[in-house]
Amino acid sequence: MNHRVQGQCCQRYAGNPSPLSMSNTKQDKHTLRDAKRQQRRALSPTQQRAAALAVVDFVQQLPDWPTAERIAVYHASDGEIDPAPIAQLTQSENKQCYLPVVRDNALLFASWLPDTTLAPNRYGIMEPAQYSGLCPAASLDLVLMPLVAWDRQGSRLGMGGGYYDRALSGPYGPLKLGLAHALQEVPAVPREAWDIRLDYVATDRELHRCG
Repeated sequence: MNHRVQGQCCQRYAGNPSPLSMSNTKQDKHTLRDAKRQQRRALSPTQQRAAALAVVDFVQQLPDWPTAERIAVYHASDGEIDPAPIAQLTQSENKQCYLPVVRDNALLFASWLPDTTLAPNRYGIMEPAQYSGLCPAASLDLVLMPLVAWDRQGSRLGMGGGYYDRALSGPYGPLKLGLAHALQEVPAVPREAWDIRLDYVATDRELHRCG
């Protein structure tokens, strides 16, 4: 079910942006990133837990959920929506669960089981300390992605490292689902040529199909 063509939701910028416009975009991203990180970190533990549970119901509404077998989640940090309840659901349905692993300048996906030992990477994010079951991004069925801000066209603002953009930049690949608090939505996320688009966004209030 993977290897779908990313059509309208992943159109590439065809122009040649000027250095000034690129500089403005980076500054706009930086300003927006700071504001939205503060907002999500201000949520109480009770609000965070309620949001993480609410998202589970919306993820199960994905048309592709019943047939998705290889699903990548992430270890939440910095106020991100916690996909742990989704990971538990994934494992209870005997789906294969993966966590991102940062190696050099690349994002890999390693098999994750409840007893997998985790250790912080250079960004302080927990990932499998040892792994053998790597899955290429193109072979995953569904990737759950953290984000700082999003808009209804599927633009995503991450932490600025570009790891997901590089890992999922091909014309074929998994369904891309952003997880977010509703307060992280903005009218338009500043975009650069290499920024990938999301297929769906699941928040604590809705499941939105981008495009």
